[in-house]
Amino acid sequence: MEDVDRYEEEPENEGNDVDTGNENYTSLVDKAPEWSVGVILYNGNAYPLAKSKYRKSEYYFSPSWRPVARNVSGEVVVLRDGKVSKYRISRHGDKYLQVVLV
Repeated sequence: MEDVDRYEEEPENEGNDVDTGNENYTSLVDKAPEWSVGVILYNGNAYPLAKSKYRKSEYYFSPSWRPVARNVSGEVVVLRDGKVSKYRISRHGDKYLQVVLV
């Protein structure tokens, strides 16, 4: 009987992953790879974000990278230090999209 109750609660918990509160943003950053400086919410997915070596104020990511999370609403960048910012895509390269925080 306990197993049935546990399985009924799991779909509800999956639906809560889409919440856009700051608490959930930090959980997305925790799921990102160690090399990333944060995550970017782009086209409904959360992708790892890397810092550009050439420009201090730029970041980059690739939609071909494996997303950290899917079905996430919002269009923001969440850095590891907890900063949440809107962004603008400055350049579309062959592999990567260059991002500038607004």
